[in-house]
Amino acid sequence: MKTKKGEKEKLRRVILENAISYFKKNGRSGSASEDLMKNMGLTRGALYSHFKSKDDLFAHAVSHDLTRLEEITELIINRDGPKALRTMIEAHLSENSLTDIENSCAFTSLSSDMNRSKAAHRAIYEDHMDRIYALFAKALHQQFPEDTPEQSYFKAQNLYSGLVGTLSMARTMKDRAKALQILESGRQFLISQFTRSETPRA
Repeated sequence: MKTKKGEKEKLRRVILENAISYFKKNGRSGSASEDLMKNMGLTRGALYSHFKSKDDLFAHAVSHDLTRLEEITELIINRDGPKALRTMIEAHLSENSLTDIENSCAFTSLSSDMNRSKAAHRAIYEDHMDRIYALFAKALHQQFPEDTPEQSYFKAQNLYSGLVGTLSMARTMKDRAKALQILESGRQFLISQFTRSETPRA
């Protein structure tokens, strides 16, 4: 019996979600097709009935993950309003983010692999990046309504790059205390630069 369309789409989502976790932990080049299949309990035929190659799987897995990031970001912005930026900065640069690689942003975990992808795939990643910048620009405009759209977008580029760069640097540290110090200084700096001061905390 042929797999129903709904079941096939469900399996495809499961493959994408398992694959991105595996890629984040091992990198694209460090993830052999056989290991990927073993990790997901799939045969080569089952895996490649959905994707043309490992590169194709990598591109779709990253795109799926970034789409989820966009949805979560938009949800936080709509839910938290002016407080959204602080929420996102603190979440992205939390102590837990040091080791929770599987659930971290693909740009933090896989930027080098994404950079080595073919042009068509890099264009997909760039489209996602533009949408994430636009979402952060929306959140920034809630904080700084006097800014022009161009200024908000420029700030969004700087803010998100700061988040990715800070976490990436913290993860390179062997000394956990140094890693936490990088996260803390990054949090404080980005909050001071990209959010408006509220009532001081006790």
